Amino acid sequence: MGSATVAIIKKVRYSTMEDTFLRVDDLKIRVRRRPAAGTPLLLINGLGTCLEAWEPLTRRLPDRDLIGIDHPGMGLSSPPNYVMSTAQLAEFYRDTLEVLEVARADVLGFSFGGTIAQQLAKDFPDSVNSLVLAGTAAGVGGFPADLATILAAANPLRYQVPLVREMAAPIIYRGRVGRHPRLFEDELAGWEAHRATLLGVGCQIMAMMGWSSLPFLATLDVPTLVLCGDEDPMAKVANSQQIAALIPGAELKIYEGQGHLFLFDAPEQPAADIIEFLDRARGPANGLG
Repeated sequence: MGSATVAIIKKVRYSTMEDTFLRVDDLKIRVRRRPAAGTPLLLINGLGTCLEAWEPLTRRLPDRDLIGIDHPGMGLSSPPNYVMSTAQLAEFYRDTLEVLEVARADVLGFSFGGTIAQQLAKDFPDSVNSLVLAGTAAGVGGFPADLATILAAANPLRYQVPLVREMAAPIIYRGRVGRHPRLFEDELAGWEAHRATLLGVGCQIMAMMGWSSLPFLATLDVPTLVLCGDEDPMAKVANSQQIAALIPGAELKIYEGQGHLFLFDAPEQPAADIIEFLDRARGPANGLG
């Protein structure tokens, strides 16, 4: 990945946000950025999601330099031409930051994105100013979801058919959207902005096969905030407790009555906690190289 050929294809501006399409080898990658002063915050998406899914949270993070990237095969990024491991995905994100001339960033990883964030902090510690891990796990050696949740989550149609996603919400998400699945039609409409490719989702799932952060979590030397919902069936609370216990000095916040999508269906308190944490972890003046 470090030798990847990168070129800017085009830029599209949306009020304060700008989409940049990069050519990384044979992949077209969409990056969305809202420039501001201070250390940039890199947002790493969960499984099968696109940049628009972040909107309920990003609206509550004013005056922040925000960087979002569509995974290969998600949103408006083209599908991958090979299965990228978690380590290769971490390198992919580091390389993209370099293209954007960002030497150091705060990193927020949600769910699957949290696994990449953990790997990024291990492999490229100089690139990570602070770490926010939301609704995620340490992989092998963690606490898996129960069988019913796994079977419902494994249905590929939930990435293609909005009604299937709504029907699965009480099982795989719970929390507020689990109680009110029609939130996907208004507050969480960004989740339906672009259909995930099954190839892209499959490659993400394969990237997690056999992966574990347990051997290295205790070696991480970065301010870390771990967030979770107490009703989350996908990434059980025990996973966040495990991660927070192993990363030196990590902080843990558990949101009562919230499920897997707490960052998006109930973002007010998580956003406030993230802002407070990032302000304390603030590093160089602008994070630029």
